[in-house]
Amino acid sequence: MKTVYIFFFILFILPASGSLLSQGNNDSTASTEKTEWEMKEYYFVFLNAVKDRPKIDSAEAMKIQAGHLANIERMFNEGKCRLAGPFFDAGEMRGILILDVASEEEAKIELGMDPAINSGRLVPVIKKWYGPAGLIVEPKARK
Repeated sequence: MKTVYIFFFILFILPASGSLLSQGNNDSTASTEKTEWEMKEYYFVFLNAVKDRPKIDSAEAMKIQAGHLANIERMFNEGKCRLAGPFFDAGEMRGILILDVASEEEAKIELGMDPAINSGRLVPVIKKWYGPAGLIVEPKARK
């Protein structure tokens, strides 16, 4: 999961800080070329907690969580999930996914295989998102 956070830093924070720093640069040798980005549609999914979710024992919760993570890994291995991760607080929004699928209907089908959603523990909120093409996160090599 640390890879996900590093990716967020690289994708969002570094470009913003670099553009802020370059605004004050009046050096005549600075490049005036404009960076071009290839963009595409993705589906950004907020995984929200269900207010009155069913009460379950810890063994069942662990089983559901394992299935939830397995579903995310399956989508990642199939090239359908580009990025995923939980939020640190225990607020309403529990995590996000960025899906690289052809339609919102396909996103719903993929999310329909998630035990945390099927058990009423999480509810997905799907938003079409326009982001950089080729969005790739590589997993850490296993030893």
